[in-house]
Amino acid sequence: MSLDCYCDYDTPDFYCKKIRSARKSHECEECAGIILPREQYEYVSGLYDGRIFIAKTCSRCVDLRTWVKNNLPCVCWAHGNMHDDLSENVREATYRASDETAGLRFGFLRRMVAIKKFNYDRRTSALPLKESDGK
Repeated sequence: MSLDCYCDYDTPDFYCKKIRSARKSHECEECAGIILPREQYEYVSGLYDGRIFIAKTCSRCVDLRTWVKNNLPCVCWAHGNMHDDLSENVREATYRASDETAGLRFGFLRRMVAIKKFNYDRRTSALPLKESDGK
């Protein structure tokens, strides 16, 4: 890591990250999307300020984070606030070097819209159909 990259977040006392396959439905910590059984997700546990923290992140949000990390030299983010933090990182990068980051903001927003659309489609398809009142 270069000296130009500094994140103002406290580091955890321990941090354990694993990719798991869901046995039951979960909710993504970042986008509040549904993680269905047999889907892969990131399971993170850590100890922050004497408290155990557990986060379950869907594969779409993990892919978004990976994409931003691959396109920016320094990315600062925190669990539970990842989308806002990544958005801020992209905004800062496009502000500082607009010529070098052409298309970065568009690519990020395109991926954010895809996540929101996926979650909307999944939630609406999971809603039970209403029975008619007979009227």
